[in-house]
Amino acid sequence: MTTLDTASAISALFNALPVLDFISRTHEAYLVGGAVRDILMGRIPLDYDIVVPKDPKALAESIAGNGGSFFKLGKNRQVVLRGHFKDHTIDLVQMEGGSIESDLRLRDFTINAMAIRLDNRSFLDPIQGQNDLANKTIRMVSEQAFLNDPLRLLRTYRFGAALHFKIDTRTESAIKAHGHLIARPAGERIREELIKLLAAPCAGEYLQKMSDSGLLFHLFPELSAALACTQNRHHRFNVLDHTLNACRHLESFLNGKEIETIASLQMAIKGIDDPLKPLMKLAMLLHDIGKPLTRSVDPTGAVHFWGHEKKSAGLAREIITRLKFSSRHTEYLCLLIKNHLRPVLLYQAHQNQSLTRKGIVRLFRSLDTHVPDLLIHALADACAKTEKACDMDPSFSGFIEDLLKNYFRDFTPRKKEAALITGRDLITLFGLKPSPTFKIILELIEEARLSQALTSREDALTLVKAWLLSNGKGG
Repeated sequence: MTTLDTASAISALFNALPVLDFISRTHEAYLVGGAVRDILMGRIPLDYDIVVPKDPKALAESIAGNGGSFFKLGKNRQVVLRGHFKDHTIDLVQMEGGSIESDLRLRDFTINAMAIRLDNRSFLDPIQGQNDLANKTIRMVSEQAFLNDPLRLLRTYRFGAALHFKIDTRTESAIKAHGHLIARPAGERIREELIKLLAAPCAGEYLQKMSDSGLLFHLFPELSAALACTQNRHHRFNVLDHTLNACRHLESFLNGKEIETIASLQMAIKGIDDPLKPLMKLAMLLHDIGKPLTRSVDPTGAVHFWGHEKKSAGLAREIITRLKFSSRHTEYLCLLIKNHLRPVLLYQAHQNQSLTRKGIVRLFRSLDTHVPDLLIHALADACAKTEKACDMDPSFSGFIEDLLKNYFRDFTPRKKEAALITGRDLITLFGLKPSPTFKIILELIEEARLSQALTSREDALTLVKAWLLSNGKGG
């Protein structure tokens, strides 16, 4: 990371947002927080926080009259400006603590506790945030910062992951002491910070740090039992270590690593929408959360986790609901977790020479557009069973690659083709009346078509007739 000197940074700032020059000529105002940090890092911010000594409404109205618009957000008479500012957002907030220095000392981290006074363009850094920025360190301004807003406990790791900075040891000690407070913030606030953390390309490293400090278990108490939960002979690690390892492998895949020789996997990852990638990591974090509750040992000493995928999905749904995820994202997460063993079961059938095309099609149909997501998840899960990904059974990775090829080259184009028969055919050709039977028959025909067991309309009609006869509905 290259940091700019303050003069260059301030010059870049005023060039990026000319309205700051207008503000500097009319009011005492200070740019604070992330915008200052980003400018020093050579980045152009989109969001700007400006602190003023008095009620910011007058300044907001003044800027609005200069070509913007504003609306009030309530607390501290915060005003957000939008309008003709090239997609920039300016938050105007009244100063806390009686002075800018006092205001900065109430902030979360030293790298966010710097300011620029706009009228004379002076740089204020009372807590040595610029040094921490240069040393790539996340350091709390004070322990009180965590007590004032416990969400900052999680935000420590979010900033660490986003910037790939180390976390100061005193800050980590404070997190260990106050980690239990993370239960206090509203679920939606925790969700937003968690998603930002997981969106970082090195989130797995910081999930491990959260585990080391204990914050992970305050955030997800359901994960606590995973640490002491040993597994069967197929796994080298306990459930928690396996889970964190799997998160790192999944992240590596999503970053385009470890997959350079697997073209179908590269294609699959390119097709996954960016907003779903942090959700995939969250699904991996929670995918075995039900194992401690389903662990059993048979008379031979073998360890089993029968039904853990369903138990994990149920526990995950409770967590996801607690964090106020949307219904669409909730169903996506639970879909991956509930089905995460299915690729393994298909592989076992393949090994036993009992795998059918119908079994593959059923997986593809039930996951639909999220088939690649599940298969990537399954491969990362398998990689995490051993010390190194290269120790994984190569036949399993080959099987996953074949499934992906099947999905992209065969199933997806075939799925877009017209159905062989419709409900109207059932009415006109077989005299049936609309009923739940329609869905059963049409699903049967569609599954057979996608499995290539049927290739013509005539074959489909023959199968319908046979089904009706065998179910006592035809003569």
